[in-house]
Amino acid sequence: MVTARLRYQLFVFIVCFIVSLTLWILIKLSNEYTISFKIPLSIIKPPVGRIVTNVSDSAIQLSLKAQGYKLVVLRYFENPKPIVVDLSNTVSSKNHVEEISFNHSLIPIVRKYSAALGFTNEVRSIHPEQINLRLSKLYHKSIPVKVFSDLSFAPQYLQFEPLLINPTLVMVFGTKDVVDSIKTVSTSTLRLRNIDVSETRLVGLMVGKSYRKMYYVPSHVLITIPVQKFTEASIDVPISLNAQFENQKISTYPDKAVVSCIVPMKDYTKLESRMFTVTASSTGKDNMLHLNVTASPSFVKNIKVTPDKVEYLVLR
Repeated sequence: MVTARLRYQLFVFIVCFIVSLTLWILIKLSNEYTISFKIPLSIIKPPVGRIVTNVSDSAIQLSLKAQGYKLVVLRYFENPKPIVVDLSNTVSSKNHVEEISFNHSLIPIVRKYSAALGFTNEVRSIHPEQINLRLSKLYHKSIPVKVFSDLSFAPQYLQFEPLLINPTLVMVFGTKDVVDSIKTVSTSTLRLRNIDVSETRLVGLMVGKSYRKMYYVPSHVLITIPVQKFTEASIDVPISLNAQFENQKISTYPDKAVVSCIVPMKDYTKLESRMFTVTASSTGKDNMLHLNVTASPSFVKNIKVTPDKVEYLVLR
C-alpha cells in the first residue's frame, strides 16, 4: 500500500524530472544548428506575350545556421511559403523570338526571402543558386466549353432544359502547337445526387498534361442545372394522315390515339390536345397504319403513343 510519504517523494521526483528536461531542452535549443529546408519555387508574372514552358528546378535546398528554437519554429510552426520568382522584367516584350532560354539568379531573391523570415545572416548555402527558364511566345483563341456531369434526381424530379453554362466560350492561352490542337475544353466532372431544386455550381476547367504550356481565362465556369418536378399526363389526340394519303379518303379505327408523357408540374394546366400531332403512315410491310407523334410542346418528355398502329378503311 502506497504511503503518503512515498506519494510525496514520487511527486517531487516527477517535478524535478520535468524541470530538468525543460532546462535541458532550452539549453539544446539555444545552441546553433545547421538545417536544410526544401522550399518550392513559385514562378509568377512572365513578360507580356510570353508563357513559361520549362523550369530546371521546382524547389531549392536552403541551409540555415541559427539557434535551435528558431529552426524548430520555422520547420514545425511557420510552414514556409514558396519562394516567389517574379519574371516581369526579365525579357523585353519587344523580343519576337519564338523561344527564349536564360538563367535567373536566386541568391538575391532567397536572401530577401530569408530576411523576411527573420534569418538575415543565417543563410549558409542555396542549391541551386540559379534556375534555367524557357519562355515561349504566347498565343490565344476562343474555344467552347464542354460539360462533364454525373447527375441523379430525386423521385419525380428531372432536368427540364439543357445545362446553362456561363460563359459558353473561354480563352485558351499557350504555345502555338498547344493552342492550335485544342478544339474544346472540358470541365471537371460535376457530380450531384438526389437533386430536387435547380442548382448553380462553379466548376473548374480540365487543364490536362500540357498544363505548363497553357491556361484558360476564366479558369472556372458557372453551370446551372434547371430542375422541375414532373408528373405523368395522358391526352386524347386526333389521328392525322401522312401526306402520302392526301388524295384519298381514309378513315382510321380508332380515330384518336392516347399520347402519354411527363410534364413539369408548373406546365400541367397548359397541356392541350392541339399541341400534339399524331400522324398515321404506311410502312408497306402490313395492312396497318403506324402512328408517330410528329409535333409536341417543348416542355414535355418521354412521349409515347397508344396504340402504335391502327386499322384503316379506304372510302370510295
